Amino acid sequence: METTDAFTSAFNHFAYLTLAAWVPVILAMFALMKPHRAVIGAFVFGYLMLPDLSIHVHTLPDVNKVSVTCIGVIIGSLLFDGMRLLMVRPRLIDLGAFALCFSPIVTSVLNGNGIMDGFAASAAVVTRWGLAYWIGRAYFTDWEATRDLAMGIVIGGLVYVPLCWWEIRMSPQLHGWIYGPTFQSFRRDYHLFGFRPNVFLQDGLTVTMFMGVCTLLAYWAWMTASPRKLFGMPMFFVFGLLFFTTVMCKALGGLTLCTAGVAALTFSRWPRTKVLALVLIVIPFVYIFVRSNKDWSGENLVQLAQKISEERARSLDFRLTNENLLTEKAWQKPLFGWGGFNKAQVYDWEGNQKTIVDGLWIQILGEHGFVNLAGLLLMTLGSAFLLWRSIPTRYWSDPACAAPVALCVVVALYMIDGLFNATFNPVASLVVGAVASMSFVAKSAFRGAAAKITGQRPTAAVVTAVSDKPYVYARPAGAR
Repeated sequence: METTDAFTSAFNHFAYLTLAAWVPVILAMFALMKPHRAVIGAFVFGYLMLPDLSIHVHTLPDVNKVSVTCIGVIIGSLLFDGMRLLMVRPRLIDLGAFALCFSPIVTSVLNGNGIMDGFAASAAVVTRWGLAYWIGRAYFTDWEATRDLAMGIVIGGLVYVPLCWWEIRMSPQLHGWIYGPTFQSFRRDYHLFGFRPNVFLQDGLTVTMFMGVCTLLAYWAWMTASPRKLFGMPMFFVFGLLFFTTVMCKALGGLTLCTAGVAALTFSRWPRTKVLALVLIVIPFVYIFVRSNKDWSGENLVQLAQKISEERARSLDFRLTNENLLTEKAWQKPLFGWGGFNKAQVYDWEGNQKTIVDGLWIQILGEHGFVNLAGLLLMTLGSAFLLWRSIPTRYWSDPACAAPVALCVVVALYMIDGLFNATFNPVASLVVGAVASMSFVAKSAFRGAAAKITGQRPTAAVVTAVSDKPYVYARPAGAR
């Protein structure tokens, strides 16, 4: 094993010890908790609290908090939950995940990098995307487990609230103090009313996006009374606390997406339409299509950003300019891309790199081509669309359906953010798997023969707690 750069080598012994101890901790979770809750705890708190340490292993995926969490969950599942992971029924939507995970092998061979490099690249994608998606498909196949997933993410946000506020006041140095290196100079990140927090994630944009997702989930839980309380706190208080913290994270993109998601869910209740949610799902398709075909320069978007902030307008213009150069390079090998080793970057005549990749979509397009990008879109937005279509509008605010609906919107928001940033994370991949599985459950519940014959509304079929406890759960008629 070898560390990849000076940043990685700056980690202290506690960082390595924490990473090594995470698998035994996950196994303890499986021994003490329900399996699906152990999965939630492993992914949410592994992502939020472990060091951003990555150890390079030749021809194998990097050892980091994503890979360690996935391996720990797989081992825990096999030891404590039988063959659950092997019981996933393949569906057409899973072809997206298959293309995403294994097309890098073709890319490597076509670019002359060899089959072993292809297997290594594919293994890295499987670790980053595929395993979490597969685990989500296996474990979140009923309404109650999916509600627990949504609330588990909200709990992660609540844990981050005091950490965010500490860094807002004192500066983003928690990662450095505990694990060794800091991500960036906090002097460059000072804003009005304090600093932009990083905590244990890669940057402030990622923190804001995650806190915005937590805010969205808490908002819809409050509006649908699913649950009414969390740890004794009313959900409107949880929502308000998370929303205020998201605002103080001071990243306009994440806050805007959070607001858009809240609006989409609100419109599903008043005036009872889910069209706005569909718009969020479609936006990444439209953007990628017009930008990859050079049908839209994005200049009017820059002009709009100038009305808000000159700094943000310059940042957006820089990203769009890089996208133009990278897209032109990507079209030279459109199907399977250029592969690794920075071949997808643009260089000047002296060999100096001219471009920087920010957006997730342009990174995937350049390195692995349209086949890989199409796989990602089918896996993520395809799953979101299936669930959007499967649950009738009048049930979007039903307590049983609240969590899958909100998670569907979360997937769309992460993909919109992926147009400009690469904040997609293992928790989001887990959510995609859950949304995909719940789309089939919802289709069975609402469009099965029993539902068509009876036409019954959801009933309070299962009650897991009473008013003085956190959860009240209702199940749609015909669900199974």
